Amino acid sequence: MGKKAKLWTNQYVIIILLSLVMFASFYMITAGFPIFVSTISNNPAIAGIMTTTLMLASLVTRFFASVIIQKVNMKLLLIISIIYFLGTIALTFVNDSIGFLIFIRALQGIGFSMLTILVFTISSNIVPRSRLGEGIVFFAMSTSVGTTLGPLIAIAYLANFSFRSMMMLTLGLMSFSLVCSFFTKNTVPQNKESAKATTNEPFYKYMFDKRVLLPCILVALNYVAIAGTVNFIGAFGKEIGVGGRISQFFIAQGIAMVIIRAFSGKIFDRFGHRILIIPAAISGAAGLVLLGFSKSMLMVLISGVLFGIAFAVIHPTIQAWALQLVPEEKKATANSMLLIFIDGGLALGSVGLGLLAKSVGYGLTFTYSAATMIIILMVYLMGSKKTVAMAANKEKVPNR
Repeated sequence: MGKKAKLWTNQYVIIILLSLVMFASFYMITAGFPIFVSTISNNPAIAGIMTTTLMLASLVTRFFASVIIQKVNMKLLLIISIIYFLGTIALTFVNDSIGFLIFIRALQGIGFSMLTILVFTISSNIVPRSRLGEGIVFFAMSTSVGTTLGPLIAIAYLANFSFRSMMMLTLGLMSFSLVCSFFTKNTVPQNKESAKATTNEPFYKYMFDKRVLLPCILVALNYVAIAGTVNFIGAFGKEIGVGGRISQFFIAQGIAMVIIRAFSGKIFDRFGHRILIIPAAISGAAGLVLLGFSKSMLMVLISGVLFGIAFAVIHPTIQAWALQLVPEEKKATANSMLLIFIDGGLALGSVGLGLLAKSVGYGLTFTYSAATMIIILMVYLMGSKKTVAMAANKEKVPNR
């Protein structure tokens, strides 16, 4: 039996730390901007316009980022992108007019979009292929922790200190990420001949690869359901009379996520994605149905655990599976497509479930959103074998 490939290398630890701090910084800014805008404007729609501007700029950038990444030294591009993002933070000290702040959010959307695809691709290049599931899961955990910590820090900080001092703090945190970037190494595909062939491909082939279309659809459906819990759980707490205690749903979800992710990556590497996605989709559906019928905090907490299992498994497992379906030099394309579909799922879920909630209430909205988990299960069972066969015919890559 061969020696097990090492996962926790210096490069892997560096990219984990860099990503954790970067995501925390970005979501501190994202949570802090609406609070700051409320102090300089009486129009709450301004915060929504800023978020929409950010998402549009990010989405457009994702279409082209995978092309740039595959043609430029990744370490150099990472350093440049972090410096660019630091510049957008510094611009907030220049002017605090609404128009200028909206412009800054657009610039930040461009920068963060490039950074996310870079760190996702660099991390997947660093991870040994034999431990891809485990490596992707722990990387995803670092981004999830950063995404959770950012808003918590911002809300607590702005209750006592100024927005400008918080931006100084994010400058310091992103500077730490910049220092980490100098210690990363440029990651290049091991198959030089295949990489050269990819370089000569038409422009559009860098942006799209049909081998990962099914995983992208599945991850988009997953984020439709996630959008419902993120956007409407607070209002649901008022609807069932538990108020702010409903936030404990996310605590239960987070605990379940950390526990499950501690071993789900190893299961993926040993047994494949099927043994994970099927029970995770069922657990997610059960969690949403239970949440919709919840009348007490005990039911809310149990639903949080059940949905947390799905939250822990589906995204990183699908990402690892998608990266197995393409050769190494197309990982940036796969990551870019996944992130585009995640954004699309969040947008569709926020709008679609919001309209549904107006008609049927928040409880039934959660119950109906369980259908997305059932659809994930059905589409996965029908399409996974065909997708693996298609990838195997085009490239000799491991599949499960």
